[in-house]
Order: sequence, then C-alpha cells, then structure tokens
Amino acid sequence: MGIAQQTFVELGLCLRTPFKPFLCIWLLLATSSLLGQNKQDQGILAFNTYDAKDGLEVGDIHSLVYDNSGWLWISGLESDLGASTFLQNIPKLQWFDGYNFHSVALPISEDISPNIFILKKRADGLFYLRFSSARTFDYLYLFNPSSFEFQQIPISNKGIDVKISSLFVQGTATFIALDTAGETYLYLLKEDLSLERLFRLKTEGGESYLYQVISFEDHFLVSEARTGIIAYALNGEIIKEFDYEDFSLEKTDNQEVLALADCFWFEEAFEFVVKSEKEIYRYNDQNMTWSKSNLTKPSKTGVIKNDLYQKLNAINDSFGNIALLDATGDQVLIKREFINQANQKSNTIVKVNNITNVASQNLKKELYLAELGRLVHIVFKNTGVHNFLEGFSVRSIAHYKESKYLVGTEVGGLYLIDIDDNTEEPFPIFLNGQPFSASEVRGLFVGENKIWTNYNEGVLLIDLATHEVERFRHYPISAMVDDGDRIVYGAATFPLMEFDKVNKVNKPLSVNDSLVIMDLAKFGSSFYATTKNGLFTFKDGNEAFIDIPVEPDKLMMLDVIEEYGLMITTSDGRVYQMSNENKEPVLLYTDPAASPIASVFKDEQSNFWFATFSGLIKYNPQTQTWERYVEDDGFSNNEFNRYSMLQTADGGVFLGAIRGLNFFYPTEVRKIEKEGRVVLTSLTYFDITTNTNTNISALGDLAQVKNVSLPAENKFLKIQLAPNGLTQPVKVNMEFKLNNGEWLPIKQPGEIQFDNLAAGQYRLAVRMVDSEGLAFGEELELRIYANEFFYRTFWFLLLCVLLIITISYYFIRQANKAKRLEQHYSRTLLKVQEEERKRISRDLHDSVGQQLILLKNQANASKNEEIIKNVSATLDEVRSITRNLHPVVLSRLGLTAALEELIRKLDENTKVFFSTELENIDGIFKEDEELNLYRIIQEALNNIVKHANAASARLSIENAKGKILINIQDNGRGFIVEQEQQSGTSLGLKTLQERIAMLNGKVNIVSGETGTIISLIIPK
Repeated sequence: MGIAQQTFVELGLCLRTPFKPFLCIWLLLATSSLLGQNKQDQGILAFNTYDAKDGLEVGDIHSLVYDNSGWLWISGLESDLGASTFLQNIPKLQWFDGYNFHSVALPISEDISPNIFILKKRADGLFYLRFSSARTFDYLYLFNPSSFEFQQIPISNKGIDVKISSLFVQGTATFIALDTAGETYLYLLKEDLSLERLFRLKTEGGESYLYQVISFEDHFLVSEARTGIIAYALNGEIIKEFDYEDFSLEKTDNQEVLALADCFWFEEAFEFVVKSEKEIYRYNDQNMTWSKSNLTKPSKTGVIKNDLYQKLNAINDSFGNIALLDATGDQVLIKREFINQANQKSNTIVKVNNITNVASQNLKKELYLAELGRLVHIVFKNTGVHNFLEGFSVRSIAHYKESKYLVGTEVGGLYLIDIDDNTEEPFPIFLNGQPFSASEVRGLFVGENKIWTNYNEGVLLIDLATHEVERFRHYPISAMVDDGDRIVYGAATFPLMEFDKVNKVNKPLSVNDSLVIMDLAKFGSSFYATTKNGLFTFKDGNEAFIDIPVEPDKLMMLDVIEEYGLMITTSDGRVYQMSNENKEPVLLYTDPAASPIASVFKDEQSNFWFATFSGLIKYNPQTQTWERYVEDDGFSNNEFNRYSMLQTADGGVFLGAIRGLNFFYPTEVRKIEKEGRVVLTSLTYFDITTNTNTNISALGDLAQVKNVSLPAENKFLKIQLAPNGLTQPVKVNMEFKLNNGEWLPIKQPGEIQFDNLAAGQYRLAVRMVDSEGLAFGEELELRIYANEFFYRTFWFLLLCVLLIITISYYFIRQANKAKRLEQHYSRTLLKVQEEERKRISRDLHDSVGQQLILLKNQANASKNEEIIKNVSATLDEVRSITRNLHPVVLSRLGLTAALEELIRKLDENTKVFFSTELENIDGIFKEDEELNLYRIIQEALNNIVKHANAASARLSIENAKGKILINIQDNGRGFIVEQEQQSGTSLGLKTLQERIAMLNGKVNIVSGETGTIISLIIPK
C-alpha cells in the first residue's frame, strides 16, 4: 500500500469516529505537504537555487558549459522573459565558482541585440561564442576562458548577410552550417579558423533548422526540422533519407517529420532521442540502420521541449555517464545511467519549472538545471546512508511491520518510515477524535494491536485500529524499558517506577525516591540506571550503587549487546563494558574528542559503533583502530540523539540525530575522501595610477597572483575565492588568518574584504574545513604588502636621521673649524705676544738698560746723589719690566727655578704670604710649553695679589705618573666662576684656559667665600 493510499485508508477510519471537521483538513494538509516533500528524491544531498539576488545576471540561459578547470560558464540574455523581437536583447556571459557569479565583458556592441548566445567547448578547452541576431549580422568568436581573450572568426568576406544555422563540435572537429541567400552549406572550421566548404544541405524555405550533424568515417548523419534525417556522402551526395519504417515505427497520416532531438555517447556508441518518441535508438554507421537501445527514457510522459536551439532530453558528463530527463508539470524526472555499471541506475525527482539547459561534469555527484531567471544546483548522495525526517529531532524508533518502522520525534509527533520505498509519512494519533501530538518520546513498544509509548506527562497507549490514545498522566519519563506486562521507567528526582500494563497503574519500585535517571536498561535479571549519583542497580527489591571509576555526573547512556554485556557511556567520551552482572565495569574505549556518547552497537564484523555528539565512530577492538563519520559522509547531523538507535533484523541500523533520522548498513558506510584546493576567483584593489578600484578576474592571471601590493593612499582589498576540485561538490566552510593569528571564519561566503588594511606585510592563508572543523585540501597563500605613506616609513625616518646627522655634522664641523681657527688665532696671538714681549724685553735690556747704566755711571762720577737715586730706581724698574716681559731665569735656570724665583719676588714685594711645595719638573716640557705653564701660574698668582685680598697663598706641583698636578690655593675673596667665564671682560680666565688647551691640560676652579682653588692637570 502506498503512502497516499494508506493515509487515506487511515483517514477513512478516522472519518467514522466523532471529531470536528477541521481534522480532515489537517490530515490532508499534512499528507499533501509530506507528499510534496517526497517529490524531491531522498537521493539528493543538496538542492540549491540561485537567481538575480545572488548575482546571476543571465535571465534566459542558453548554455551551461564547464571549462577544463571545473568552473561552470553561463551564457544567454539578461532578461528572464526570453529573446525579444522588438526590445533590446542584452547578451551576458558569466562563470560561477559555487559562491559568486563573475561577469565577463563581451566584445560585441549592444546594438547587435542577439536573440541567441550559445557557448560550445572545443577539445582543447577553448570556447566558441555564437551570437545570432535577427537585426544584424551573426558573429562567431573563439574565447579563452583562462585569459578572457576573444578572437573573431570571419564567416563572411564579402559583406554578404550570412546567418549561422548551427554549430557542432565533435571530438577535434568543428562543423558549422551557414545560411546564405536561401541556401545552407556545411563547413569545416579548420585550425587556422578559416572555413572549408563541404557541401550543400537539403532544406525547405531557404533556412535550415538543424538538430544534429554527426560525422562518421564515410558519411554525415544530419537531422533537420523540415527535411528529416538524411545520410550524406562526404561529397554531399544524399545516400539515404530515413523514414519511420527505418525505426520500426508505424507511419500515420499527418505525422510530423522525424527528428533526432538529442544525441549522446554511451559505452562506445551514439545513442539518439527521437523527437516525440519514447524509445532511445542506436545507429549502426556501417550499414546505416537503426535499432532500439538498451537504454530507456524516464517513465513519466512527455518530453522536455523548448525552442529549436535548446532541445533537452539527455546529456553526457565528462566521464561518459548520461542523464535522461522527462518533465511533467513542475516536476522533472532525472534518470542517470553510469558507464559499465548497469546495476547502478538512479532515478531522481526534482521540482523545477521550464528547464532551458542542463550541465554536469560528473553525474554521480551533481547536476545543474537552468530555468528562466534561476539556476538550480543538485548534489546527489554518494553514500550508503539514507536520511529521513531531516527537519525533526528523532528520539525513539521501533519496528512497525514489514519494511516499516515507527519513529518518535521530540516535538513533531510520530512518523512511519519505509526503508524499501525510501518514504516517510505522518502517523497521526487522536485523543477523543482530536489530533494529538506525543512529544518527548523515550520508547516505542509495538504490539499486535497497540503501541505503548510515552509523552511529556506519562505513559501513552495507542490503539492501532483507530489511532486513538489513552493517557496515564503521572510524571515526565526520562527513560523506559518494556518488561513483559509492565513498563519500568525512570524520571527526574523520583523513585524507579513501574507501570502495570494490565491494571494500568503506576507504582514505585525503589526505596530511593530522589533518583535523577538519565538512562535505563535491563541486563540479565537486573535493571541498571545511570543517575546523577552514580550507576544504580535494582533487582528483586534490592537496590544499590555500583562502584565505577567515573564521576557520577558524567554517567550517560546504557546499551546491552549480546555476548558483550552492558555498555556504559559517559559525557566525556568513555565507554565501559560490564560482561555480566557480577563483573566490575572495565574501560573499552575513549573518544579522543571527549564527546558525549549517545548509544553503542556492534556490527556483524564485530566492530563497535559509538554514536556521539560529534559524529559516529567505528571501532575495531582487535586492532584498536577507529574512524569517525560525520555529516560530510552522508549523515543528517553530527550530533546523534539519545534513545534513538535501533538495529534491524537484517543488520541495518537506524540512528536518530538532533536533525534527522539515518538508516544504513554498516558495511556500506564509507568515509568520503576530502580533496580540493582554495583558489582565487577575483581580486579587487585600489590602483593609484588610475585612482580607481581595479579588478583581476581572468582565471589565468589570478593563478599567477602570489603577491599583492596596496598603495598607502587606499589600502582597500577584496578577495573572492572558492574551493576547486572537491570530491563532493557541496559548499564548504572556509577560514582565513593573517600571519600567525588565529583562524577566523569567512562570514561572507567566498569573500574576504579589507576596507583599510593597516600598513605592514601579511601572509594571508585560507583553508577549507569540514563539518567537524578539521582542515582539508590545499590552502591558498597570498602575500600582502600594505604600503605606508613615505613620511611614515622607516626609510623616511632613516633619511631624516641621516639628514639631521649630516646637517649636525656640518654645523659641528663648522663650529670645530671656527673653534680651531679661534684657538689657532689665540695661540698665534699668544705666541706673537710672547715674541713681542721677548723683543721688547731684549730691546729694553740692550738699549734703555745700557743707556741707564751709562747714565748711572756718569751720575756716580758726578757724585750727585739725587740723580744717582733716580737713575738707580729707573734702572730697577726697567729690569723688573724686562723680567715680566720675558723671564730670563726660565731659559737660564729652568722652569722650577723660575717659579721659585717668581714666588720669592711676590712674597718679598707683596703683603701676601706665599708658600710652595714644588717637585722638579725641568726637562719635561718643550721651551714654549714651559713658557705657557709659567705664564699660567704667573697669571694665577698675580690675580691673587690683585683681586683676592688674600692673606696667604700656596703653590704645589706634583710630578705624578704621566701627568703634572698643579694646585694654586688662596684664602682670599672668592668669585662666581660661571659669571666670570661668561663675562666678556674676564680676559685672564680666557687666556688661562687658552694656554691650558695649548698644553692639552685640564683646569678646575673652585671659588667661594673661603678662597679659591685652581687645579691643573697637564699631561707629560
């Protein structure tokens, strides 16, 4: 009995019960809704649609073609109303990367307004672009989908109006039919893109409408709308015109002309779909005969028919597999046939309107269907897992009858699953004739005429004859076990309970009335329960907690496996095995992901299977190896539910998840190998030369991009990328990171955008991750150089530093030069001064002094005492001036003696008491250096006499190692050293410092109220 038939039988039963009229409407709506869902086949893994809001600009799709890189190309017209005779037709060319549509600028003027824009792929991967227009000439281009380069192919060299009737690519050969002046000729398009005319085709009415042109070794097979199917010799001679009898078809009056609506290659032979016929025919080119193919068209009535240029009944993929299509109303039946695998046929029903084109690279995996204004992407399942109730959280499963199973959901009620027909349907129940929904189902126990289960307030009994329910309200049930005439169940903060099926009463079993039970199982003659306080056991009125090396709050679920015993799972991914009632539990397995384990079962090969919150694990206890299966491997969800596992009698397994129910045979489950790589599909950045955003969209150019440089003025960058070469063509999650940062999800599918990237160097990495969050495939790596304004760069800073250093060096050099000049001037001045003093001293001694001596002798001769006294005083004064101008004793007796003589004279002639402590320093300095040192000490001593008003002074000279230490000290009136040094009138200090510099020495002056100390250090 089918879904609808059984549902309406049940409805008839319900109609004989008293209930309100809206029940019929509810049931019909529920059934029709479910039937509508079932029309989209269970063999479909994903059904995605794209339209203008997703970036699809081709409203009327004329072609769907894959390039050699696996990208889908789309050609057609912008308007989804189809070609117009009066309005402007705008051609559009796009390619689709699975996330984004990318448009390509066309080389033709919009004035052409083509009504046909078709792509044809050559054997070398290049495309022919055909533009046919009712208003102007037709155009033909050769297009490179990698470089986006166009090359026009001339089809007329004399300005004659030539129309392209059809273009056919067969292997490496390309044939083109051209209409000219009421005649149609078939041409061969050669490698140099020149046309070689082959022969004239038979037509009616001056124009041809070609369905097929197939080239064989010694003839051509041509199908034309008006003239039918004709075999031409290579020279154009008509060999044979085929009729209905050649196809073993009965010919009737007013029968339409025979036409080969579609042609495909399957298992080393051409197969043809004959227009308006239900059979598929194979052509024998050796004897030019037709025979029925082993292939059959889909079972629906009708044939997909569009205009003369878009005839869709069958397609080939890249591997030689075929898909036969048939449409009725808004449904399309897709029948897939795989080469050398006759037993792997697959029929799929999808809800699609008015197909205009179809394409597939691998029919085992996917198929694209084009509607007006919409592109449909179908991904087929290639796993051994069947999914049901994908919109529901499944909680409990029980065998109903034959191939049907009863399923309880968390909040959606009950459903029947037929694993033979791959169907699902509601299992309606009623309370007093009103629809009733059982929620939070924890168990289903099917009898001959009744079903025991639960709902959110207690035990529930369902009468199979009427689907009426009887409620036994008591307490929400968390776990339950069918035990003959009773149901043993647990709840939260309650004793272990039993429900007597015969007397229909609840009563407590355990004394402990505060059990928080997670799961319950009967093992042997004992009941075991996982609770918040530990593993609880109950047997014949005896109850206890069993020691187990698990924290009580981590205990989770229980399953009993024949020959292995009781399996105890935890919320941190451990499984313990208790082989019998008297054995201690031992650790069997630990999930590396530490995911809670919802159920455990064993297959016929003795592998354990653990349904976790993070996928299904297959574990081989012999080899201790494991493998995890997830959504990508065909399951409805990675998180499996508790209380929702059932093994069928033939080894099949039902597993419920938080979203959907899964049915499979363990031997048929396989891990989908994940391959592929992330590639650039578009790159947009700011170009400072044009002052606008620049886009790189040619696939060949994008493949060469390894580095991106962003100008400082605008560091905008938009990257579009997509997975390529996926083993399963579904959308995958992608993540990216910059440098050594953390991986971040790409929020906008297939697109990363940086509005103003901070200046610096970046390594952008993009990877694909599966439903487990694990990376797979080949990453994309891109180096990004976000430039900074020059004035903010290190080089600018370095340049500034170098400039400052250069300027500073210049000024320092100039200052040093000035200082050296000043020092040179001062030293020269001092030297000249000393020489002048020496000259004056010598002149005074040799001239004035001699004259005064002569005058003194004359005065002595005259014995004039007053003259003698005056002359003597004058002579002494001249001698004193001479000694001050140039200390003769310095050159005669040495520096030490000269200083002693200087101190003696000052001590005799002034009021200051001088003391000395002089070490011999004769012979240490050069003559001019001794004179400078003498002048320094002389100046310092004279200043004491003139300015210090001191009572005493002291001079000490120490001949130390490598240096001479001189200390001049007085107890007179001090002065402010800094003020005197800055004063322009203090020539004495400046002269002192200049003379010290000439000796490469150092001077330190400390002056205060108690006197002044001048310390000199002069290197030897």
